Amino acid sequence: MNRTARTLGGELAQALREERLGWQRPGPLLAGVALFALAAPWLRDHGAWALSLGLWLGHAITDGLCGLVARRMRPEHHGALPGLLFLALLLGAMSGWSAEQGLTRELLSGNDRITRAWLHFSFCALLLGLPLLQGLRRQRAVQRVEQERARLRAELQMLQAQIEPHFLFNTLATLRSFVRQGSERALPLLDAVSGLLETTLERVRQAEDSTLGQECQIVEHYLAIMALRLGERLSYRVEVDPELHDLPLPPLMLQPLVENAIQHGIEPSESGGQVLLQAERADGQLRLKVINNGCALTADATAGHGLALVNLRQRLQALHGDRAGLSLATNADGLTEATLILPMP
Repeated sequence: MNRTARTLGGELAQALREERLGWQRPGPLLAGVALFALAAPWLRDHGAWALSLGLWLGHAITDGLCGLVARRMRPEHHGALPGLLFLALLLGAMSGWSAEQGLTRELLSGNDRITRAWLHFSFCALLLGLPLLQGLRRQRAVQRVEQERARLRAELQMLQAQIEPHFLFNTLATLRSFVRQGSERALPLLDAVSGLLETTLERVRQAEDSTLGQECQIVEHYLAIMALRLGERLSYRVEVDPELHDLPLPPLMLQPLVENAIQHGIEPSESGGQVLLQAERADGQLRLKVINNGCALTADATAGHGLALVNLRQRLQALHGDRAGLSLATNADGLTEATLILPMP
């Protein structure tokens, strides 16, 4: 038994369970019994009544047998499920056909009997196949979403692996220099690094998802470290209402924008500058802004072709499609402004 057959059998079993086949919906079954019982005194002599009863009976038997087999079969035997479903379908269709033949008073020719048999089989196959196809399509859609999420998690881990060692090595080199010089900034820098590592590791241990409050905490630790490294050339403010801290936010959405502001705005400027982080919720959207007054945007920076921004746009597209966006521009005050827009539930 090959792996493909087992996989298909497992998907079929799950679809049958989700669609509640196997007489798990007593309402339609009881309604059919009552309807045919009430109509029998007036319609039982008509051929259409016998045909309808046979079709209904065949479908009920097929539904019940397929559902029972799917629920009772062990996962290691799922490879045999497609064949068993076909047998159940054949048995149900033949049972309905036999019931019709027994109730029909008129004599049918051989060709008519074969035609009726194909009608019963097609009817049962249609009513069985439609919910199975819906269930399989839903499973495949869920699998695609899970695969995309796994790909995004892998890319996020790669991005973290690229960013964190470089940043930590530079920070530790700065800390080592402060310690050798006996600088008063050595202890605050060590505290900031410890806070950043503690916050990051705690988030990783808790869950894959994050919140705006957790991401802001990480960004504040990062900005505190950069402020100690750059000295008076960097100041920062985080203006985020505490009521927004519990809003969901994918990890590593804010930090690349802040890093981009420092790398392309503050560090190239001789006088440095300020980084401002703002957040607001309006019209079902969360708007995050990272503003800096350092060097002006270049053409490449305005287009946002940097690796971090490209990765960020790809993640936004995969997670939210056209409902999310990222823009980088010069605002009305002449400041560089990166705006991240996310849909909120």
